[in-house]
Amino acid sequence: MKVAVTGASGFIGRYLVETLIGDGHQVVALGRANSDKSARGGLTALKTDYSEESLKAAFAGVQAIVHLAGRRMTREDEPNRLAPFMEPNVLATENLMRAAKAAGVGKVVIASTIAVYSAKNEVPYRETEVPLTLNAYGLSKLMAEQYANLYAPTAGVVLTNLRFAAVYGHGEKGTPALMRFINEATEKRTLTLQGNRLISIDQLYVRDAVGAVLAALDDKNAGGTFNIGCGDAYSVVQMAETVNAVFGNAGNLVTENSHEAPVRKNRMDIAHAAAVLGWRPRYGLAEGLADFLATREKACDR
Repeated sequence: MKVAVTGASGFIGRYLVETLIGDGHQVVALGRANSDKSARGGLTALKTDYSEESLKAAFAGVQAIVHLAGRRMTREDEPNRLAPFMEPNVLATENLMRAAKAAGVGKVVIASTIAVYSAKNEVPYRETEVPLTLNAYGLSKLMAEQYANLYAPTAGVVLTNLRFAAVYGHGEKGTPALMRFINEATEKRTLTLQGNRLISIDQLYVRDAVGAVLAALDDKNAGGTFNIGCGDAYSVVQMAETVNAVFGNAGNLVTENSHEAPVRKNRMDIAHAAAVLGWRPRYGLAEGLADFLATREKACDR
């Protein structure tokens, strides 16, 4: 299969492209910073500005598209300001769907997010309920989903939306709590917990995210919207202790102004993905962190 991957040089994109090439697929890797055109061993890298015309040219001869490109929320973003996310998340998706139709692409997989849900939704989050978004980023991803759902039938496209939990792995940025713990444990520093130690996060290992994309690309998949998470949520203290155990920093943990108070486990129900896509996570937190460490060590040896 010839697969186009947007955001191919990003965190998930790098793992996905490597896996697709390893499985014998041809990959068109798209990104704003890619070279104008380069090719090697089943991989063609193309530069795009995500305009409809640019994407239409890139999709020539492609059977499937995986849309990973987009703008994520940062600490500097105002939670309710939508404008920064409109072009990279919503309008780029519109351009992609229109270009897919023009190029005759039959399958599109879109990476969405757990942030389409919020505390206003019941837990565990299910695809059958109306999402009430966490912030402007989540709203932009929901808008992208809904536009793609609107356009796909007229384009003859089998569309799959994958709502990813917080994805971690080697190569991810260090701002999320889990990644911060990993960086500190690697340097044998003391991990410091503040606030409620029981606040929990649905964590997804990057190889499980890739596995969900592969399941969505399978010819047996008729499309739909799926929650893709670990099936649970890990508390901050669980994450810190597990990171320390895996990264050889056991016991190096202190609390400051910390407490434990019961909280909701903001997690996604992943039964629909299991039933329809045949996908289930292979990595628990400890297993994911162990593979993270092995992957990082292998990368350092190159």
